[in-house]
Amino acid sequence: MRPVIGISTAWSVETWGDTLEHGGYIYCGSYYIFAVARSNAIPMMVPPVPEETNLQEMAKKVIDLVDGLLLTGGGDAKRFKPEEMPPLKVQQPLRYEFERHLIKEAFGKNLPTLGICRGYQMIAEVLGGSIGESIISGHKQKGPGTQAFHGIKIDPKSKFYEICGIDYWKVNSFHVQAVESPPPGFRVVALSDDGVIEGIEAIDKDFFIGVQFHPEELFPVDQVAQKLFLKFIEAANVYRNSMKSR
Repeated sequence: MRPVIGISTAWSVETWGDTLEHGGYIYCGSYYIFAVARSNAIPMMVPPVPEETNLQEMAKKVIDLVDGLLLTGGGDAKRFKPEEMPPLKVQQPLRYEFERHLIKEAFGKNLPTLGICRGYQMIAEVLGGSIGESIISGHKQKGPGTQAFHGIKIDPKSKFYEICGIDYWKVNSFHVQAVESPPPGFRVVALSDDGVIEGIEAIDKDFFIGVQFHPEELFPVDQVAQKLFLKFIEAANVYRNSMKSR
């Protein structure tokens, strides 16, 4: 059986400003689903849950069900202007609280985890790193995500380099906030040409990686993005088999 990948989702009330009259929509971009499925894994969407739920217990049960965790981006949030973007918790409070528990549970269990854009920033913030307070410029392209926008330099001593197989990768870019410092036990593995941290990895975990760009959108046209997802799914499969043998 193929490994199951839990994929975090957004709530349109928090991203698009939908009214609560119809409850909004739980969603994620199709690129995430397709990249996971085309990498020979089973995608499983994981919705944020109400605050009155026992979030820690719910997160633990979700992590027990999956073989890997994909933390997605901000869901094309339009509720705030780019120049007025508040902290992550203020942007999507319901989502933040549940994902915070998911990340801690996944980290504690050494569950293969890939964080993308907001998901990467969540890993950094929740586990003790920091997000810069200022809005950055020059990192939000207007073209589609299948088009590269700028380069990143990859640390040749990192696991991320072993996965990608290159030390310079042209990637897309859709963010106005940036990770300022990685959490304890993590190292910076990728930097943009202008010095923005574009990737981190947990030193003592098998696969716990965050990237600022969107490899799922590059996936249809970029072999390195395909390799990143394949290695993620491979790690999830190893995790699944190790749990079965216990």
